[in-house]
Amino acid sequence: MDKEVLLYNYFSNSLTDEEQQLFDKLLENDVDFKKQFVFERDLKRAIKEKEKGNLKAKLQELESEIKQKTAPQNNFKIWVIAASFALLLSLGWFGYDNYFKVNYDNLYSNNFQPYPNTAYTITRSNSDDSLERQAFVAYETGNYQIAINNFEKINEPQKEYFAFYKAQSYLNLNNTKKAKTLFKKVITDNSQFVAESHWYLALIAIKEKDKDNAINYLEKLIENYDFNKEKAKALLDNLS
Repeated sequence: MDKEVLLYNYFSNSLTDEEQQLFDKLLENDVDFKKQFVFERDLKRAIKEKEKGNLKAKLQELESEIKQKTAPQNNFKIWVIAASFALLLSLGWFGYDNYFKVNYDNLYSNNFQPYPNTAYTITRSNSDDSLERQAFVAYETGNYQIAINNFEKINEPQKEYFAFYKAQSYLNLNNTKKAKTLFKKVITDNSQFVAESHWYLALIAIKEKDKDNAINYLEKLIENYDFNKEKAKALLDNLS
């Protein structure tokens, strides 16, 4: 695949899974490709910062003009200026991401995949009909509500990975509130899947268009863990 097309697709958030794998491989092994990527990434950031500065200056100019136009005969013009200011404000200080077209939906859909069952081996033995087995069978077949119900029926001491897979189930049901609570519990309890929980919390923040929290979780993941590190760096570049 043409490397320029690959870079274009990366910066437009439209890489397929296959292209993402090729992109990561080139970034790691092709010195010239990495130089071109760094150049284009830095250029993009510079343009963003310049446009942000221009927009903020325009907002401040309009605000100053509104304060100066106080005579009654200028009421209509004041209203027009105020409306323009409000519109720019909605695009500006409280919404730079929309203005600069960070496509959160694409970032989420291109990076989200349900985490595989690596905790419980499902065998064909008829002798094991435990609730845990039923929960993971439901999980693997995409019956996430049944998986949650079975996890919650287990009365014996909860295994440390239950919270993570319940969080996964809630996330696959688009219940991000409960998923977040459980992923945070995994991190707080310092159990298995801490790195993975940072990744999914970052994705939830992206899904909710919460840029600050997304960046926070991605930076912690990159700094402390190896899980999905390159993908996390790529996501961070898209959010910067």
